[in-house]
Order: sequence, then structure tokens, then C-alpha cells
Amino acid sequence: MTTPNSPSHSTFTTATPPKSKFREHLSIFIPPLNFPIETSRFSPESPPTPPQAPRTISTWTNSSTMRSPVLLSKERDIEAGPSTSPRSVSTGTTNIKDRFTKLWFDVRTLGRDKEPELVPIQPAVLPPWSPLHVGKRNTMACCTECPCRKKQQKRRRTKRNRILICVLVLIILYLLGNTIFLNVRVLNTSTPPSSIPHSAPNTLSIDTQQCLSQYNVNAPSDPLGYPCGSCLPVLQQVPPNFSDSNPQDSQQIQNAVQFCGLRSIFDTSNDEAQSTFRSGGWVGDVKFCTWTGVSCDGTGKVSSLVLTFPAVPAAIPNEIGALDGLQALRVIGDSTIPAGSLPNTFTSLTSLGTLHLESTAITTIPDIFNSLNKLVTLELVRNTAMGSQLPSSLRSISLQNLVVNGQALNNPLSDLSTSAPLQSSMKLIDLSSTSLSGIVPSTISAFTSLVELHLDDNNLAGPLPPNFPSTLASFSMSNNTGLGGSNTGSFCSLPKLQNCDMRNTGLAAPGGCGVCTF
Repeated sequence: MTTPNSPSHSTFTTATPPKSKFREHLSIFIPPLNFPIETSRFSPESPPTPPQAPRTISTWTNSSTMRSPVLLSKERDIEAGPSTSPRSVSTGTTNIKDRFTKLWFDVRTLGRDKEPELVPIQPAVLPPWSPLHVGKRNTMACCTECPCRKKQQKRRRTKRNRILICVLVLIILYLLGNTIFLNVRVLNTSTPPSSIPHSAPNTLSIDTQQCLSQYNVNAPSDPLGYPCGSCLPVLQQVPPNFSDSNPQDSQQIQNAVQFCGLRSIFDTSNDEAQSTFRSGGWVGDVKFCTWTGVSCDGTGKVSSLVLTFPAVPAAIPNEIGALDGLQALRVIGDSTIPAGSLPNTFTSLTSLGTLHLESTAITTIPDIFNSLNKLVTLELVRNTAMGSQLPSSLRSISLQNLVVNGQALNNPLSDLSTSAPLQSSMKLIDLSSTSLSGIVPSTISAFTSLVELHLDDNNLAGPLPPNFPSTLASFSMSNNTGLGGSNTGSFCSLPKLQNCDMRNTGLAAPGGCGVCTF
């Protein structure tokens, strides 16, 4: 404790507290004026307070001093040692008193000197924490998870779900409508065409409409799935004058008929042939005019068809008659296929002008040429199973070119030369390597338009007729070893003859024979 002894106003200041073994906090108590002053019992260095020390008004803002202002003596630090005031007591008296005080202080504090040793607190050794496995949090979530943004996202999800539901409903309706309106009823193919009722020229039957819809909608993506077996007979019953009022539907009906006629060839082919057809673009789509071997005219009908092994059918199908615009048909097989006979539906090929059958196994040609009145060229080459007789109806058309090679024939020249249509129309006759025997009939001169006559590699015998057509430009009978004698015919002096081959025969021309060689 300190005693106020300053004669002037004092301001309390704090300084670094001196080191002391006391752990109690020091405090300052300002006594009243009438409080008896005692000397310090703790600090041996503190001298007695001079009497009648002047007091001043303290500036300490203690609550007690504010209520009762008092005069304070001059401030002195109790730890600062003896005062240097000239009014201090003598040194001897002070030393004795200080020593006595110190001795008394030591006696009183003897038991307090030994303070317990303070052991520093050791840090607790804690086991390591196990992994918490706390997932990473999105640090941006706090910025995006605001209520307004959640509402916007909810509205967007709701709108998107509604759109998806609408699209799904539309798809279901489309599939349902396609199933209802485009389902084709299977027709009985054995029903004769006459039993199918004809519709009015400007309207189509329900069956026809379904077949047409199937072709327009499904056939382009699935050509093999189109029901040609049931639809082809129905579509063929549409009257020709339907195109006058419905040109667009009429064109599609025509395309469907042509498509089915060609697809029937693919359907009746073996695996090897179908593979070759596919490589040529067949049944990959309904654009049949781009398929290999197929050519079309300006109206979209098939005008030319060339089938070459291995891309040939096992047999010529009946549905080929649907190609009513066909003008040229060439089929070249491998002597085993196509087989069978030509179908009777060939009579529908009224536009056919050229028929070429080579190396096939076709057995017979039906008597159908009465209907093929536009046939100009007939070529039959190495069809060994066809037989030796030509159809009799061949004499009723104006055929211009007849080529039969590599297959046996009974001599048809007598029958052909007596046909009035053929006498004026025939320009080329080539019957080489057909095992002809006998003599050349004298009626050969009846062909008034004949330009070429080739009878090579046969078994013909003489004598030759005296007259040949004056229009001949090329004439050959080589390798007919049965011919012999002197040439007494008139072919040596034919005015238009340019090529004449009589080699490897027994004929001779002592006086020469124009351009002929013997």
C-alpha cells in the first residue's frame, strides 16, 4: 500500500509492475482525511510519512472520490525506496527499524517461501482422428440455391415434362392411326379377277386405297415388307381411265405394279441370285428404275430388263406380266436356270419387241405370240430343253428377226415361208447349228424383204432351189457337208449380195460365183 504525500495535484499512471512473489493483485485505497496512517509492514524500504503533509484535490475518478473529494498527499511509489526529502529521519534509526521490519516480515512469511513446484501442463496425447468421409460440397451451391432460382428451375422442369408428354402422345396417336388405317387385309389370291368388283373411274375401293397407302408410306423403308401377293391383283384392276381424274394416284398405282412385277423375280431367285441382285441395288428401295439391268421409259414403266446369271430367277414368275410396258427382255442363264416354261402371263406383255432367251432350262414356249403382235426379234440360243418345234402362233405376227442357234429344230423353213405376214416382214433368218436336215424349200424365195440368211453347221442336202430372194445381202451355208454338185442356183448373181460363204460343202462353181467363197 502507498501513502499519498504529494503536495500537488497527482495523476495516477501505470507502469510495468515490479516482480513480486505475491500473487495477489495490488489495489489503491484512498483514505479519508481523518484516517490514521500506518507505516508499511511489507516494504522495509518505506520511510514514515512526514506529519502534516499537505493534501490536494485528487483527479482520480473513483466513485468514492467523486462523491467526497479529499486532499491527497504527494504520490510516492512504495517500491521506489526511501524518500530523498530533506525532512527524512536519520539513517541509523531507519536502518534499525528496517532490519527489524525485515526480520519480522521474514518470520511471518517463513511458511510461504516454499511454494509448490509448478509442473507445466503436459499436452494430452490424442489418437489420430479417423477419416470423416465427408463429401465435397459445392461451393457455388450457396450462390445458386436461392429461392427465386429454385422456382425458375421448377417451372422449367414442369414445362419440359409437359412438352415430352405432348410428343409422346403424338407418337402414340401416329402409330395407332398407322395401325388402323394402313393395315392391309390379306386377300385370297385364288379368287379370279372377275370376282373383284370394279370401282367407279373416279373412286378407289378400300382395298386399293390401303394398298396404295402401304406403298406410299411403308414400302420406301421396307420394300420386302410390302404385300405384293395381295396388293398386285387389286392394283391391276384399277381402270385405265382413272388417270384422267387422279393423275398422281394413278402414277403411284403404276409404280406399285411395276415394283411388284420386278420384286417377284427377286422372290423366286435362290440365295446366290438374291445376293447378286442386292449388290445391284434390287429391293433396297422402290426406285426400281435405278436397279441394275432395269431401264424405264418416260412414263416410269419398265421398258427393258436384262437378267444375266447368276442374277436370274429359278423360274420366270407369273407376276412378270405386270410389266406391261416391257419392250425388251433378255434372260441369260447357265443351262440349268431359269427352268420350267414361260408363264401364260406373257400375253400381257403387249409392248414386247425383243425376246432373248439364252442358256436356259426352259422347256416350252406356250403358243402366246398371237398377243405379242409387236414382237420384232425372237432369239433362242442354246436352250437345249426347249424342244424342236417353234410355236405355230409365230406365223401370225410380223416378225422381222428370227435367230435360233445351238438347239435342235425340225426344219421350219417350209412353214415360215408360207406365212403371209412373215413373207413381207422377215429380214433375218439365222438357223445355224440347229441340226436342220433335208433340202432348202423352194418357197424360200417368198421372203421378199429377206436380207440375211444363215444356215451354217447343219445337215442340209441338195439340190439348192433355183431362186433366192433378190434382197439378200448376206448368205452362208458353210459346214453343210451333205451339199454337193455344181452350183446351178441363182444366188451367185444376186444384185445386193455382199457376203457369201459356201466353205466346207460339196458345192462347186466352175465358172465363178461372184463374192461367194467355196
